[in-house]
Amino acid sequence: MVDPSEALINLLRLAGRLKRLPRQGWLLLGVDSPESVADHSYRVALMTLLMAQDNPEVRMERALVLALCHDLPEALAGDATPFDEPLRDGEVDATQLFLSRPAYSAAADRAKRHAEEQALDEMTTELPQTLRQFIVDAWNEYEAGVTSEAQLVRQIDKLEAWLQANEYRDELPELQIESFRLGALDRVRDANLLRLVHAIDPSSAPD
Repeated sequence: MVDPSEALINLLRLAGRLKRLPRQGWLLLGVDSPESVADHSYRVALMTLLMAQDNPEVRMERALVLALCHDLPEALAGDATPFDEPLRDGEVDATQLFLSRPAYSAAADRAKRHAEEQALDEMTTELPQTLRQFIVDAWNEYEAGVTSEAQLVRQIDKLEAWLQANEYRDELPELQIESFRLGALDRVRDANLLRLVHAIDPSSAPD
């Protein structure tokens, strides 16, 4: 039987890997020293705090839990992207990669979910059962995308990527970030978040 404090520290050490795990999409795009998954998750959580506090349809505390847990399994499973499969199979030229809509194939989506489920199980297996279930339930809720809190955080996840894409383009004007615009426009439906999509780049508009 693992001491609860030791089990918690083990989880925190594993979660700490997210601080050193680069966001794979930016590496594919050619960004040197890109943000980490932890960087992304922090701003997703901050954006969730800002956007949920005056939303009567969303429980802010629950939304924050989902935001903080949504990328946790990537500490072991890695940061898969929708472009990994077409690149591996030679279906798309890397120079054209970020012109298209980001979408996982059914097989890639199943593989990603299975890998992350296994990773989360490994990361939480020694925790007290109540705490373990709390984390696993939060991740599953985010993945299912049914509750108002999950829907908000999933939209913010794409919105944050669109903001980051524009920040990188400000530094490197030649970067092709169309896929991030399309990803935000395809996912974001909340009126307040849509205003932020266009505030990030006033020229962005649906096709």
